Amino acid sequence: MEMEDERKTKKQLIQELHELRQSVAEAENLKEEIKHTRVNQEKFTKAFLQNSIPTIITSVKDSSVVEVSDAFLRLVGLKRHEIIGNTAVKGGFITKEQREIFFNELNKNGHIENLEMEVRLGNGELRHGLFNSVMISINNENCALTTIQDITERKQAEEALQESEERFRGLFSHMSSGVAVYEAVDNGGDFIFRDFNSAAEKIEKVSRKDIIGKRVSEAFPGVKAFGIFEVFQRVWQTGKLEYFPQKIYRDERDPGSWRESWVFKLPAGEIVALYNDITERKQVETALQKSEQRYQELSIIDDLTTLYNSRHFYAQLKIELERSTRYEQLLTLVLLDLDDFKKFNDTYGHIEGDKVLRRLGHVIKRCLRETDSAYRYGGEEFTILLPMTTSVDGAVTAERIRTEFKKEIFSPALGQEVSLTISIGLAQYKPKEDIKAFVHRVDQLMYQGKKKGKDRVCSEVEF
Repeated sequence: MEMEDERKTKKQLIQELHELRQSVAEAENLKEEIKHTRVNQEKFTKAFLQNSIPTIITSVKDSSVVEVSDAFLRLVGLKRHEIIGNTAVKGGFITKEQREIFFNELNKNGHIENLEMEVRLGNGELRHGLFNSVMISINNENCALTTIQDITERKQAEEALQESEERFRGLFSHMSSGVAVYEAVDNGGDFIFRDFNSAAEKIEKVSRKDIIGKRVSEAFPGVKAFGIFEVFQRVWQTGKLEYFPQKIYRDERDPGSWRESWVFKLPAGEIVALYNDITERKQVETALQKSEQRYQELSIIDDLTTLYNSRHFYAQLKIELERSTRYEQLLTLVLLDLDDFKKFNDTYGHIEGDKVLRRLGHVIKRCLRETDSAYRYGGEEFTILLPMTTSVDGAVTAERIRTEFKKEIFSPALGQEVSLTISIGLAQYKPKEDIKAFVHRVDQLMYQGKKKGKDRVCSEVEF
């Protein structure tokens, strides 16, 4: 009996010893696990605290702060003891409303991506933060691991850009000048309308919504004929500003309207055309030019005969002599005078005399070429310039004028018919001859004809 009890006791001792050894082994393993966990936790804590991005761990249960990184403390300007254990609201860096939004989003999705919220710093300053968060477990408790990026400068830049864009849009929309923005396509082969202000709508008589997104060649099929299309291409290739006035005809019945455009290229590559309708200004300029031209014509035209006056004769003679000398071109001068015109005036009066002068002007005009020019030299004397003409050919022209005028019949008094004659002198210009000497030489030839009996052409070469 004692032997049997002894065997049982020994067996129990062995069993207990085995169980003790197992407990010791488990204790050693647990000790290693605790040691390893502590090492990992220390690594995590060290990495967390030294994270360059502001990071915070909060309890999902009560939103109390479990841990914060040094970067977070620098962001909010608080000490660790001032924030650990407090709620995010009590800590002062987000509001109660923001906390509810944050945790509702986190509980719903298990994470948060790019949530923008305001952050109040320890000094009361408000900053813009970008929140990103994931759910983690610490000591069997759900926590939120959240990074916060300070985006204040970015938000300020965005707001400034938006304000600038709004100002630009307001300025763009209300400009009195038309503004159109184009994007190049087909490597500059065509352009698409990207924007169009209200002034441009009025000028072009089109709606913005009907033109945005269309190609220029599609919206205005005849644009290439206007030349602006080529200007777009040059500006797109060179980047240089171009000024381009143009006249546009929409159809055969359109009298046309004028535009002036300044075309330039934006850094992004878009082409901008700033333009105005200058039709009225052009009409005024044209009227002014016509008025000035008319004034100039009146200043050199003799009212009575509609031939040029003596002042213009000397100006034109000087030009013709210079051309003749430079290019060795021929020039013949003709001078004619009405025979016995004083007697006619004394008999019938100056009104009838003016009729004779006017009729002589008409005869001279119809006997000349387009390159020739005639002048009322003074009183009843007339001069004619015949460029590229010898004195022989000039005498033929002079004889034609003489005979044509002699056919003219005047009726200065009731029942009377009168014809008049002219005496003509002409000569060819001699190289380097003085202008006064040239005129005097022709004048003497004309008076020589008078002395020989009038009604004749007298030149250095016998006709």
